[in-house]
Parts: sequence; structure tokens; C-alpha cells
Amino acid sequence: MRLNHVDLVDADFSLQKDMTMTVDNGRISAIAKEILSVPADEDEYDLSGMILIPGFIDLHIHGAMGADTSDGTVESLSKISSYLASKGVTSFCPTTMMIPKEDVQRVLLSADHFKREESGARVLGVRLEGPFLSKEKCGVQNTDYAIDPSMEYVQEILSGFSEDLISIIDIAPELPGSFDFITKMKEKYVLSCAHTAAPYQTCRDAIKTGLRHATHLFNAMNPLGHHEPGAPGALLEVPEVTCELICDGMHVHPALLKIAFTVLGEDRAVVVSDAMRAAGMPDGQYDLGGKVVNVISGRTDFGDGRLAGSTTDIHAEFLNLLKIGIPMRTALKACTLNPARVLNIDGDTGTLEIGKFADMVALDKNNSVRKVWVKGKLVYSFEEGKE
Repeated sequence: MRLNHVDLVDADFSLQKDMTMTVDNGRISAIAKEILSVPADEDEYDLSGMILIPGFIDLHIHGAMGADTSDGTVESLSKISSYLASKGVTSFCPTTMMIPKEDVQRVLLSADHFKREESGARVLGVRLEGPFLSKEKCGVQNTDYAIDPSMEYVQEILSGFSEDLISIIDIAPELPGSFDFITKMKEKYVLSCAHTAAPYQTCRDAIKTGLRHATHLFNAMNPLGHHEPGAPGALLEVPEVTCELICDGMHVHPALLKIAFTVLGEDRAVVVSDAMRAAGMPDGQYDLGGKVVNVISGRTDFGDGRLAGSTTDIHAEFLNLLKIGIPMRTALKACTLNPARVLNIDGDTGTLEIGKFADMVALDKNNSVRKVWVKGKLVYSFEEGKE
């Protein structure tokens, strides 16, 4: 495949104009100023007037288009994957909730099958948001299935599957057994501080033990206080910790988003959607982990004003960050390279470089998604009148 007249964001997130790119076997094979030859039967695209960026990566998404990861079906993952591709997301971590163990195993089975036949955004690995969460900070999740961190639980649900089918495990560090769990599992999985009532010092100690990531910073944790900084203070303070943020303007106030990005800089902020099955759907009532969530004007509501996931997507959040004044380079890295680094897959994706997967998105002059490729395969192309 060859892309002609490409204005692209390079490995340093600088804009290179009027370039030519070739793709071979799903990976970028050349980027140059001159016209590069390809076999006559290869696909060719003229991207004049567009900007080519790395594909967005969503490390935390439950569902979309009426489907949810916890449905435990290939069909649901396919719906989510296709929807994400239309939003410029080229890879994602389907995320579970507090559900019965046998339902988690069905999720793993569906993900294992889907990874072999995926056609839209590709699955990077299942994320477990539960069961190792604080009952005090579970939000709308079902506390009946909350348990203390357990290596045996992980081993049991993975029976018959490869260990790398799971990518991220969320954990409240104040729970009994957390530190032992972190010590023994930190080399296998990304362990993320989540749904926690942990005070500052407990969180700092967990970070020293090996916790390296934060789930939707500020949400489902004690607030950042001037006497007790809580988990947010510890997570923001340590340079080795990456922090997710839901950047829809509802989950975190725009002013606090700007403060967080200032503290986190270019390399530590990670944009996630935390979208539920109502994403891409009209307002109404939707199931989330067995509970009814109202969606009104795109805002999730558990009936008492509490948010229950989101209906946003990484592209919309990217645009929102630009709108509130976050620099283009910083916003784009938070949606692409930074999440790739969290999973240690930045050698394969996250930037447009020779040798990496051709996971990429063509934006028009208004930053709207027009074409999306996953491993060099065109998975979405905007057609006038169909959006």
C-alpha cells in the first residue's frame, strides 16, 4: 500500500509535509519525500488536505453500540470494535466489571476468539476492573462480587488461556493482601490504582511496591485535599506513575484537567473513555453490570446524580482537550504513544515509524476522522451523508 501527499505526525510528534508512505505486511515500510514504488496491484491513496496521525488507543472501555464487554460474546466485541474504528481508535482493552467469576471467564473466552478474527480496532488484552476494588468506592458496580486481591483468582479465570490475554488489573491498594499481590504480579500485568479509599501514604507505599498506573484519576477515589492529598496526590506526585483521565468535561472539570496535564506533562497523561454500552446510542435506559443507568443528553446518571461510565470516545476527548487549551502535541501523545507505553507495546504502535504497525488515522482540516487503518488494513472510510 502507498499513501501519497501525506502530511504526517512523525515519531517526535512534529508535522512533516507532503510525504509518501508505504506499508508492507501490516507495518510501515518506508516514509520519504520522494515517490516510492509499489506493485501495480497494491492499494494507493491520495491524502492531500489531510493529516495522518497514529491510531488512538483506549485502555479502558466497557462497551458501545448497545454492546458490553461483560456480555461475554464475540458479537458484542465486534460491535465495540467497529464503533471504535469509526472514531479513530485502532486498538483497545475491553474492560470487565464486578461480575461473577464464570462471566469473567466467558469474557476471556470471547476475547480469545475475537483476537483471531478481529476486523476493526484490535484487542490488546482484557482489563479487569474488578473484583479487587473497595466496596466504599465501587460506584455503580456490584459489591456482591468484590473480593480481596487474590493470585489464585487470576490463575483460576485464566485456566486454559494464555497469561497475556489479560493486560491490566485494577486494584484498591488498601485492601488486605494488596501489597503481596502487587509484589508477585507486577512483572506480569499492569497494576492500576482504582476505586480506592486509600489515603496518601498507603498509595505512596503501594507505588514503592510496584503500582505504576492510575485508573480514571480523581474519579472513584478520595478528593485531593490540602491536608490529606489522598490517592490523587500520591499518583500525581510520582514521576513513574501514568494516570488515566476521562476528558469529556463531565468526569473531571476542565480547570482540573488543565492542572493535571500541567503536572503530568507530555509523557504521563493517558486519555481513556470508560465508555459503556450507550456510547454511539440515543438517550435512554441502559444496563451496566446488572443495574439501570439513565443517559440524558449523553450524560450517564445512576438516578441519584452519580455518573456511571461515559458515552464519549477518544476522538471526542482529543477535540475537547484542544478546545480547553491543551497543546496538540500533548493531547495527541496522551491518546496514542502514552497508552502504548503503559502496555509496553510502543515498539509496535503509538507513533508513525518505519517497522511499526500501520495503525493510523487520517484527519481532515477540521480534525474529523476520515480514514482509519489497522495494521495497514482500511477499517473505516467516511462516506458523505452516512454520519
